[in-house]
Amino acid sequence: MFFAMKVLVTGGSGYIGRYIVKELEENGYDVYILSRRGKGKNVVRGDIRDAKALVKLMKGYDAVFHNAALALDWGRKKEFYETNVRGTENVAKACIENGIERIVYTSSAGIYGFPNSMEVITEDSPKKPLNAYQKSKWMGEMVLKKYDIKVSIVRPPLVLGGNGRATRILVSSIKNGSFSYIGDGNSYITIVHPADVAKCLRLALEKDKKGEAFNVASFSCRIKEMVEAIAEKLGVKVEKHVSYYAAYLFAILSEIFASISKKEPKITRFRVKSLGTNRIISFEKAKKKLGYKPSYNLEKVVEDMLAQ
Repeated sequence: MFFAMKVLVTGGSGYIGRYIVKELEENGYDVYILSRRGKGKNVVRGDIRDAKALVKLMKGYDAVFHNAALALDWGRKKEFYETNVRGTENVAKACIENGIERIVYTSSAGIYGFPNSMEVITEDSPKKPLNAYQKSKWMGEMVLKKYDIKVSIVRPPLVLGGNGRATRILVSSIKNGSFSYIGDGNSYITIVHPADVAKCLRLALEKDKKGEAFNVASFSCRIKEMVEAIAEKLGVKVEKHVSYYAAYLFAILSEIFASISKKEPKITRFRVKSLGTNRIISFEKAKKKLGYKPSYNLEKVVEDMLAQ
């Protein structure tokens, strides 16, 4: 008789988490979700910041997909640390306490920072995280490596798909005419659809024998290619440009003001660097070792971004 592997997905009710759950269920896994707010028969209510409760909640699983995180491009360092670093350590300790020998961790290609180079970024490239979120994800990786447990790490770059936060910000700015190219718009960006992230995470569980780190991506393109593809479907034109240095200075001032006012900044250094510098993420390692192949290209991602 076949017994499905019983897995727990932390943050399974979140944006990427929902795709992970769908991917796992479609491939025969017995999936449970650890969530602070989710509802349903397979939902375990809990918070990764509560170490004591987590040990009790994580009994009886064969593997854990650790996806829960505070994922914003701006915010207080303490909040990122409590969730993304200490919370990750709580998950690792709870796994060890319960004899769970396998963790698959959703990290971020943000740990490489923004080198502004046409040199392709691999898993061994220098780690230069820019903001508190990116730094916390790199610290999360370091925490997991301290423990005697096999951990597969998957590092997605900018995630774009239907109804995602980054999607809403980008599409809205193009639609209402507020979007400006930073520089000439010819810099390269690497994009991943959440369904491709989920696929790579599953493959990491199934095929990573050692416990390694893998970049995941759907495609790379010029900023202008992506924006024009979105604008064409919206029936608008994007013609405004702003210099990189002016945009970056405005982002710094915007973040300072946001810290004082406790309001979200209009623009962040992360967004300026994402849209104004070259960054090409290689997924060759995942392709060769995991058999990963993206299901989404530019056309399919744009279609999905505008469908919801």
